Amino acid sequence: MEWLALGNSWFALIIPAIVLLYLLKQKAEERVVPSTLMWRKTLKNWEAVKPWEKLKRNLLLFLQLLAAVLLVLALLRLAVPTEGLTDQHTIVVIENAASMQGQEGEMTRLEKAIHAASELVEKRSGGQVMTLIEAGRQPHVLLAQSNDREELVQMLQSIKPQLGSSDTSAAMTLAAAIAANEAGSGVVWLGDGKTERLFAAKAPQGISVAFRFMQMGQFRENTSIGAFVTQPVKGGVEGLLRLDNQGTQTSSGQVYIYDGENQLLETETFSVEAGSSQTITFESLFASPVYRAVIEPQQDGLALDNERWSIPFASGIGQATLVSPQGNRFLHQALQTIGRLEVETRQQVPEDVAEARDLWVFDGVVPEQLPEGNILLIAPDREAPWLPYRGETELEQQPQAVQQEDPLLRYVDWRDVHVAKTAILDPMPGMKTLVRAGERDLIRAGIIDGRRVVIIGFDLHQSDFPLRPAFPIFMQNGINWLSPLQTVPIDEATPGDVLNLSLSAGGTNRMLTFPDGEQLPIETTGTNWLLRVPDQIGLYRLDEEAGTGRISRYFSVSIHERESDITPDFIGVETLGKPSAPAATADSPLTGSRELTPWLVALALLVLFVEWRVYQRGY
Repeated sequence: MEWLALGNSWFALIIPAIVLLYLLKQKAEERVVPSTLMWRKTLKNWEAVKPWEKLKRNLLLFLQLLAAVLLVLALLRLAVPTEGLTDQHTIVVIENAASMQGQEGEMTRLEKAIHAASELVEKRSGGQVMTLIEAGRQPHVLLAQSNDREELVQMLQSIKPQLGSSDTSAAMTLAAAIAANEAGSGVVWLGDGKTERLFAAKAPQGISVAFRFMQMGQFRENTSIGAFVTQPVKGGVEGLLRLDNQGTQTSSGQVYIYDGENQLLETETFSVEAGSSQTITFESLFASPVYRAVIEPQQDGLALDNERWSIPFASGIGQATLVSPQGNRFLHQALQTIGRLEVETRQQVPEDVAEARDLWVFDGVVPEQLPEGNILLIAPDREAPWLPYRGETELEQQPQAVQQEDPLLRYVDWRDVHVAKTAILDPMPGMKTLVRAGERDLIRAGIIDGRRVVIIGFDLHQSDFPLRPAFPIFMQNGINWLSPLQTVPIDEATPGDVLNLSLSAGGTNRMLTFPDGEQLPIETTGTNWLLRVPDQIGLYRLDEEAGTGRISRYFSVSIHERESDITPDFIGVETLGKPSAPAATADSPLTGSRELTPWLVALALLVLFVEWRVYQRGY
């Protein structure tokens, strides 16, 4: 037996109150009699006034006490433990993240969750319905309020593993909203016991209905590759590997380093204490465009983080063209100082706009068509099909940063900068304002027709900007952003990320090869392409044909570091109006409690009806 509302215990005071009312009730009546022969009868009535005599053989009292006891039990929400689903409408949430690929015996955690959910479907009573929610990167309602067994099982079997992180906060919000709109709902969450996920998800919303958690994760040991970095040095390539032991016992095993042709280069043993990390260095690796590190721990619950790729990177020299009819010593010197650009100077816009450069810098001149490559435009003086120029205006206020957190404005101080006048530009799709003076935009940045573009609306000679420390810092930030192909490698990503791939200016026949060998043609112009990283971890290759020939660049995709911590540490979840309940497992039955309140209220009403009939008969 369970008591779900012991706070209502004070309602039990109604029971002694009923007894007290019967004790205080007067049954004797005053009468005038013509003779004392009635004294014996009067004395008997006086004896009946004794309190304990009033409670003998009083059927009305017993019926009223029984009704009161039943109502008090209903207010205390008496419940009995039971197995399986107890709610009329059960919302089943299945967590789908990389950690759910952890191995539990012969099945993964996700497979155990699907199997456990299928068993819940089989244990439903005739009128119970279920809603299925997949808690992946985005929560997804697979099926709503269905009582069709075959449909429910088929939908569960259609769930495919996701290798990213799950948005449990959004999934919890969705489940809470559905439960709030449907009376008699309850939520059953099947996950791997990541406390921080569930509590972080539960805290902002809260669920006011019955919430039960089925824990799929039991195994605690896992060792992962936290980082793998390689760098060209004199005489070869150096590698650094960091191993993280997320488990509760010392982990030992072997490390293997392979090149791009899958040739074994190095091997090493490791031993990492529980909850700690170990760094292993490799010197003088043979040159290779890519390297692969593989570990084989003796005990390991998650295989997805046992392999990692590294792409050594060396900065190259980009090709830049400065077009400045009047010449600009400040600008030319800034471009030369950066050191990663080979700068060509011209006084006129080239007639062949198809000519490709990593960076075009236009100072006081606007090309009619956008050339191939990223663009830095300074002091535009006319309208073009891609540039909504509306003239010039004088400025009375100092520049102020609008997007101070933007990479182009990092460490740039505008407090001592003064600008005389600037160009007036209409809003441009894909461009955002970085610096403004009053209501006028001074600097914009964004993407136009697949090209990264920075627009400085004022002439550098009509400001003291080149004389301030902010100028070389801004130019450094701007060139880093406008020519990332030569300055930084493609970022490592995780499944589900949106990755901004930098393309070669003027490149053609672009092809992206996935780890499984599938190829995707890149049909785009410009120097940028957004990729939604699929659920494939491993090495990706980007091929292009440029003026110098075929160019191949690589980047790797791995699961997020937090997914490697598979240790289940879930204890219980407190819900509004419900006590903390222990978590069930995939191997143990889901236990709940079925309230007897409706039956107790109905029985109390029946007793009151019987009491009313007894009273009518004058008992």
